[in-house]
Amino acid sequence: MKVESWQGINGKLIHNGQKAIVVKDEQELADQDKLQDRLKQEGKPIDEVRKALIKNTVKRQIKTDPLKISSWFNRHQDSKNAKKTEKLVSDKPTHQYKQIKNEMTFFGESFLEGFLGFYGLEVDNALDRYEHNLHVLETQELGQSEKEYYLATSENGRVKLATDPLPSQQIAEEQLDKFYQREPEETQVESVQLRSQEDGKEE
Repeated sequence: MKVESWQGINGKLIHNGQKAIVVKDEQELADQDKLQDRLKQEGKPIDEVRKALIKNTVKRQIKTDPLKISSWFNRHQDSKNAKKTEKLVSDKPTHQYKQIKNEMTFFGESFLEGFLGFYGLEVDNALDRYEHNLHVLETQELGQSEKEYYLATSENGRVKLATDPLPSQQIAEEQLDKFYQREPEETQVESVQLRSQEDGKEE
């Protein structure tokens, strides 16, 4: 059995190459027999479980700015519902959903449908962004101390490795930073500007 951890994602994926389960608590990793049983009973196709694991974390990280929701309604020629977004008190979708349900007489069914449409789109966009970017992937054979690190993407739950195994998490993170780093000239120009500002302060 293998353990898989994705950068920025809550929970670990335990799989046998075909089926997988998600483990939230590190201590569960100690009981391999229990994990084996869970995998047999609850295991689902690995790609499906990986995608759900990533999607669940991404969903919890989303903030929905009432202004964005308002402009979404305006783009759909619904100024009446756009005005109602001013009454939303939070930027967390679960709180907003509860508020809309509790104040259904004020918000109405069409507002709820619009909100859910907007939220679904936000989740899909955030998931697409996560899936198309490289992340550090940590893998380990259960019961072994050796870990392998890769830069990888997970599109639709399918892993695409971008590197051979890297020796440590730190090196993997450095490689990731290098990959996403701005052009060296931009950095040099910024540091020269910064230095000249600091020089001006010393005088």
